[in-house]
Amino acid sequence: MAPDGSARRDTGDPASRALDGHSRRAVVVVADRFARYARGDRVLTMSGLLALIEAAGSETGDGHWVVHAGQGVDGTDCDLIETATDKSGAPVCLADPAGFRKPYAPAAIVHKDRQPNVLLSAVHSPEDRLCRADLRIHRDNELILDHHTGEHVQGIVIVEAMRQICIAQFETAVRAGLGPVAYAGVWQRIDLSFRDFLFPLPATVESRIEEADLGRETHCKFRAATAVHQGGRTVATAAIDYSMIAQGRIDALERRKADQATRAYLG
Repeated sequence: MAPDGSARRDTGDPASRALDGHSRRAVVVVADRFARYARGDRVLTMSGLLALIEAAGSETGDGHWVVHAGQGVDGTDCDLIETATDKSGAPVCLADPAGFRKPYAPAAIVHKDRQPNVLLSAVHSPEDRLCRADLRIHRDNELILDHHTGEHVQGIVIVEAMRQICIAQFETAVRAGLGPVAYAGVWQRIDLSFRDFLFPLPATVESRIEEADLGRETHCKFRAATAVHQGGRTVATAAIDYSMIAQGRIDALERRKADQATRAYLG
């Protein structure tokens, strides 16, 4: 019953009934780009959540929703939710506002030019040769702009996250002991195994350096074991061989090979 004694209107939608009920319910909000994953009453898109908050108003009794941040949402979305909740009076609260506002890693430490293409947050090294970070997918990341194969996050995001954690490990945990030159990453081998689907929920990425050759500062070689974990599951693992090469050296090598490729093509 509504506060005035009249019956509440049942729209038939389980999410609407949950928001209009008296129980505490935990939900996840994701960017609209992950709409295929947002179904039922446990996962909502940003636009879906805002519409429900506006429609519910204060007619929600003593029940309330606790909203958790999924992938593709950020501080802007946090502000929108708080503003909509204040305006409508709906009993909705954020489980962890800081989770929405968690900063992405600086683009420079994963060798990216555009911040939305960074896939890592909270990069840290809890022990020697181990680097961990939170997976954080921006709603405008270039790798998710054209993907229509289901509810999961596509595998190329996993591959790129593993590449970024290796570079971030070099830049944050190894780089300080080397000379003041810029480096570029070159990948020789990725032995990758997908074990489960990755969904647009919080996840972690890690890299453990198993072998390192720092004998030449202009050409550092590494072998790393990387993994992506989500909800207690290992989503994917990879053994990666890569080199961090001084930018000037790689530029000269790449230019020479580019000229060779052009001459071979033109005959």
